[in-house]
Amino acid sequence: MSNPYTVPRNCKLSKGFLPSFTPEIYSLSVTSSTAGAYSNVVIIGKNFLPNGTTYVNFGTNYTNIPVSYYGSNNISFVVPGNALPSPPSYDVIVVNNYTSNFGSHINNFYNSNLNYSNSVSYTLT
Repeated sequence: MSNPYTVPRNCKLSKGFLPSFTPEIYSLSVTSSTAGAYSNVVIIGKNFLPNGTTYVNFGTNYTNIPVSYYGSNNISFVVPGNALPSPPSYDVIVVNNYTSNFGSHINNFYNSNLNYSNSVSYTLT
């Protein structure tokens, strides 16, 4: 009779994995607006993070724009009211500031890794 407390030696060990933290933009609810007018833009995509760790860069002069987080596939931001129509087109890029803070809370220091999405053009007229 075999020992009931013996673990078989042919068990497979599973390797854990981390999901992708690189955001992707599939589409914007609007891709143009009048300069100085209020415009809320909904971004549809994937891999957006909660708790202020995802933000938007609007061109090179408007960075770290806060977003409203609706879910990992849906966020929104407001086009900066002081953005000028020159240049007429701005690259919208979603940035995840991943700091390993979704894992174990044993570590007190988290390295910051910025993960950038693809860019989508937005036009101001």
